Amino acid sequence: MKGFRIKIWIIIFGLLLLGIKGWQEWESRGEGFRLHKIQSFPDYDPRWDISFTRADLKKTTDALSQPYRYFGHGFQCYVFISQDEKYVLKFFRHQRLRLPKVIMAIPSFPLFDEWRKKRLLALSRRKDYLLRSCKTAWDLAKEENILLMVHLNTTEGLFPKVEIKDPLGNRYLIDLDKYQFMLQRKAEHVKSVLTSLMQEGKVDEAKKHIDAIFDFFTHCAKRGIQDHDGALIRKNNLGFFEGKAIYIDGGKLAPRKAPCSKKAFLKDIKRLGPLRKWLEETYPELAQHFQTTWKASVCVVADMNKPPVALVEPLIATPSPS
Repeated sequence: MKGFRIKIWIIIFGLLLLGIKGWQEWESRGEGFRLHKIQSFPDYDPRWDISFTRADLKKTTDALSQPYRYFGHGFQCYVFISQDEKYVLKFFRHQRLRLPKVIMAIPSFPLFDEWRKKRLLALSRRKDYLLRSCKTAWDLAKEENILLMVHLNTTEGLFPKVEIKDPLGNRYLIDLDKYQFMLQRKAEHVKSVLTSLMQEGKVDEAKKHIDAIFDFFTHCAKRGIQDHDGALIRKNNLGFFEGKAIYIDGGKLAPRKAPCSKKAFLKDIKRLGPLRKWLEETYPELAQHFQTTWKASVCVVADMNKPPVALVEPLIATPSPS
């Protein structure tokens, strides 16, 4: 009798695992995108108000007057690309910023309730960090992120409805006033641009693009812009747009609390280590130029933070009376 019960429990457990696996496979279709995962119904929060001009709104409206199709996703956003492939529309992956409904529906009991409260607090902080970074990207680094619009509070009749197409071919008409989103111009990834230039024999042009990367980091240091993305190269969050380096993902930006020191700048450009390694393995000539430019940019930032030299009046010898 005991052996029979054990077999029953094994069968139940096996069916449960099979059901979970089947559910995971079903949910992973189309790269896991589902409309409800980008939906959010936040209460108005003045912290997330965005100021923009009529020109900003006109550019945004023009860019949204076409369909968008699924392009990919990162940890924070689902990304859609415009029909003319000039713009990207990003929606936050809100399923990562809230607990599943089934977890919220479980009745309260001591240990579980404590865990749920801690988890909700952690998710709330993660969401605040993301929205704060996006607002910083708009307020402080709009050009550095080639942003057209950031929308964090719900609005009414401000933006057009836009059609998006998911990986499974489903089409949705999205009322953007009710969604949190970011709209950017489309940039090219650093490695793909350098590879293309080198394959075309445009070595000097490739070197100029490397210079542009360090010019960009120096520019951000001067502007007081700090990016906390430790996987900048690995996750392709640094790119080029019209020959200039830009941040593709502004989800980890913050204003610097103090002027950028040489030590802080070295820590900042250390994130370019994977790019240097890739250049050493692929294009040694570019790797050498990378290293030279690296050193020069550090000197620029070091000089930038030196105190101004006081002007000293020249000593004029008074002629002795003859």
